[in-house]
Amino acid sequence: MTKFKKIFISSSLKNRKLNAKIAKLFEKKGFKVYLPQRDTPQTDDVKTIFNANVNAIKESNIIVAVLINHGHDLAFEIGLAYGLGKPIIALASNTDYTKDEMIAGALTDITTDVNELLDKVIGHINENT
Repeated sequence: MTKFKKIFISSSLKNRKLNAKIAKLFEKKGFKVYLPQRDTPQTDDVKTIFNANVNAIKESNIIVAVLINHGHDLAFEIGLAYGLGKPIIALASNTDYTKDEMIAGALTDITTDVNELLDKVIGHINENT
């Protein structure tokens, strides 16, 4: 599992509690999690935030995308991750994400359950190591 130890969580700030729950779930399993709401320097300097998140995506091995209340930042992060060849496992509450073809097309896998999200990430890791 060491190949995929670094996870970047791409999600809206509107999902703060859910994001923290997901991060804690993965950290308990030994993953190093980059959660922008917690780990990105909180500043008014857009370039600082942008560079921190881009670097974290580059350093991550797998992306967890929360497709609940998602917006343009998540779309960019998924596009960047896809362009870098990173696997993207998503959590969604419904099928609204399918309206965004560029997001839907970039996903490696998707689920509607937080615990299944963990299982899918671990399953993907086991298949690719």
